[in-house]
Amino acid sequence: MNVSNLLTRNRATLKLLFVGVLSLSMSFPLLLVRSIISERQDLQLSAEQTITDRWGGSQTIGGLVAVLNTSEVHADQRSIETRKQWRASVLSDLSISADLTTQWRYLGIYEVPVYTTVVQIKGRIERDKINDLQAEGDLLLWLPLGDLRGVREVSSLVLGSLELTASPMSLMADKYTGLQFLVPAADREGLSETYTLEITLAGSHSLRFLPLADDTRVNLKSDWPHPEFIGQFLPAERNIDAGGSQASWQLMSLNRPYGDHWLMAGMSDQQLSVAGFGMRLETPVDGYQRSERSVKYGILFITLTFFTLFLFEVLTGRPLHPVPYILTGAALAVFYLVLLALSEYLGFKWSFVLAVSLLLLIITPYTGAVLGGRKRGVLVGTMMGITYSLLYVLVSAQHLALLLGSLALLMAIAALMFLTRNVDWYNYGGGE
Repeated sequence: MNVSNLLTRNRATLKLLFVGVLSLSMSFPLLLVRSIISERQDLQLSAEQTITDRWGGSQTIGGLVAVLNTSEVHADQRSIETRKQWRASVLSDLSISADLTTQWRYLGIYEVPVYTTVVQIKGRIERDKINDLQAEGDLLLWLPLGDLRGVREVSSLVLGSLELTASPMSLMADKYTGLQFLVPAADREGLSETYTLEITLAGSHSLRFLPLADDTRVNLKSDWPHPEFIGQFLPAERNIDAGGSQASWQLMSLNRPYGDHWLMAGMSDQQLSVAGFGMRLETPVDGYQRSERSVKYGILFITLTFFTLFLFEVLTGRPLHPVPYILTGAALAVFYLVLLALSEYLGFKWSFVLAVSLLLLIITPYTGAVLGGRKRGVLVGTMMGITYSLLYVLVSAQHLALLLGSLALLMAIAALMFLTRNVDWYNYGGGE
């Protein structure tokens, strides 16, 4: 058997090898598209950081904490020394009610969800416990806050008939952030055991609460329909629907990883935040994430398209030159770049529809011409439309993508096996 007959007899094998090599080579332009997606995501993160720096970052808020100037005696063989130390002590009861309203802020083509929340704080002060630690002098009350830039409004702290004005935390400002309220020593005697405070905060990303009381109750109402509950504790009750979400927590002092009081010098507010809990503004899969998912599936769907063309070769007996495969692959690779560009201005759904429509407008008449029939081109276009509809489902599904993808791949292989079950691969292309 001469070389020409050998090549003719094994044309199917050689064409399959060519399709395989071409499919693998398409990973290079797809890698370039992924690098562009990564660059655009970095620009988006930079825009988000700029907006949150100006609006307000992640907010953390707790109840009032008494900051007490306590004395501690240190004795050794030579002397006895009394040292003054600042000690923080949580108060008895804490009730927080927060109403969170979201909005979108824009920088160029990028948008970032931010929020404004009105927080009402009510609590009870156990005066005996405070007097045991600091019997006299001014009483400093500290309200922990995550980002003071986001403070929009603060009411007076109401302690019975006493109203106190807020000021930035001045004690150990390098370790603690928030607001402070100073109770004059002359007003401590008739100090009310209950207090109320209202504060309006602007923030982004997340809102956390600190269980700084013997008993902490938090109720959070939000208009954000995609909350992610974060931190050490999940809500005891929650309700999520298209109009927003509502959640409530109830914690005891036993749930905290630290005690009722601590030395200010020995702990920072970052350590206190370990026990924080709350809600994050979970953003559904955005355009960049979906575009990246699409590219990850790119090799698979490009290979399926190549095998569709090869299948038409086998079933129609009309051989295709490698050039149509290469041009089709180039169009498929550019599709992902067009999808990325459109998704920055349109929603991903309509971007995908428009990008697929443009792709089919190119591929359908071209494959009809090279396969020798308009109906064949329409059939190829229809199969590609079904295939890329599946791609949209895969990149949009957050939890079922793996299951749907694996089942679809299995069905595609089964379809290829069924359609080529009667093909005589040794005589494909004619033999002598």
